[in-house]
Amino acid sequence: MKTFIFASLCVLIPMSAVCAQTDETGKNEFAVWGGFSPDSNTFIKAFGRTPDARFGIVAFRYSRRFNNSDSINLKYTADVVPAVFLNYPDFDVTGTNPVIIQTVRPTRYAFGVAPLGLQMNFRPRKRVQPFLAASGGLLYFHKVTPNFTGTRFAYTADIGAGVEFKLKEKRAVTVGYKYYHVSNGDRGTENPGFDNNLFYIGYTFFSR
Repeated sequence: MKTFIFASLCVLIPMSAVCAQTDETGKNEFAVWGGFSPDSNTFIKAFGRTPDARFGIVAFRYSRRFNNSDSINLKYTADVVPAVFLNYPDFDVTGTNPVIIQTVRPTRYAFGVAPLGLQMNFRPRKRVQPFLAASGGLLYFHKVTPNFTGTRFAYTADIGAGVEFKLKEKRAVTVGYKYYHVSNGDRGTENPGFDNNLFYIGYTFFSR
């Protein structure tokens, strides 16, 4: 899990030297974004171990733009996450003689933060700006996840890309995709490893 976060952020960090080429001052931005993953995958077995999971998230974002060039702009991002839901396949064991095993789909709710984020915008002086992004953070679930073998506390890491559409009056709309990983870092008896395909949209409502 730590390797995943480190690798994700290292995709963007080396570009900061390129971005600091002008005397343009930084910019503070506030945004809200939300997304949904209709399915999870398990093709990276070291991370994702739970198939057929559904994931949703709503977050508020603060970002700080570093000095930039005409071709690349680097932003620090930090998210406050008031609402997350995770729905996934599991087994429920009841009884003792006989033992009854049933297939269930529990839904867990969580909140958290993602204070370690970087976003790299290309063509920063244009209205349409493609970008790459990565972040890392924490979630706290209202119940042990996935079941009694798991934990309430989880780490998150994501890497993705999208497009930011600049509007008038310093507003913007963002659409993108995140490969969004949720893991308890092997702190529980079981680490389910949810690798979510998160499609999201965001709106920047304040910028100065």
